[in-house]
Amino acid sequence: MKSAVAVILISTLLFYACSKDSVNTKPSITLKSFDPAIIGINGNANVAFSFGDKEADLDSIFIYKKRLNIKTTATNRDSLKYGIPAFDKSTTGEISIILKYQNELISAITPTQSGTPLRKDPDTLQFKFILKDKAKNNSDTIIVSPVIVIR
Repeated sequence: MKSAVAVILISTLLFYACSKDSVNTKPSITLKSFDPAIIGINGNANVAFSFGDKEADLDSIFIYKKRLNIKTTATNRDSLKYGIPAFDKSTTGEISIILKYQNELISAITPTQSGTPLRKDPDTLQFKFILKDKAKNNSDTIIVSPVIVIR
C-alpha cells in the first residue's frame, strides 16, 4: 500500500514538474470562449482566454478589429490596447474581457443601409487578440471570425 502511494505521489510530482516546463518565455494564449457570435443592439460579448507566461509578466492585450462587410465605410476604434490588471503572478491562468457594444463592438462610423424600409446593416467583424509581456514578447494571434453586430 505504501509503495502504491509513493508511486502515485512521484507520478503526480513528475506530471507537474514536466507541465511547468511547457510554459515559455513567449506568452501563450488560447481562446476558451467568445459568446455570443451574434450580438444584438446594445449587447455585449464575453471573451475568455487561458494564458501561459514563464515570467508571469503580462503587460497588455491588443485587440484588432476588422470590418468584413462587402459595402465599405469608415470605421472607428479598430485597434485597442488594454493593460492587464495586477494578478498573483501565476505563470498560467485565465483572462476574461467584456467587449461593450458602444465602446468595442460597433465598427462603422456611418453604417451602410439596405432593405425596405431602410435599416442599418450589421457589422460583420473579425477580431484578433495578442498578449504582450513586459519584455515585449508577443503571443500567437487568436482570430475570431465572423462576429455579427446588429445595428
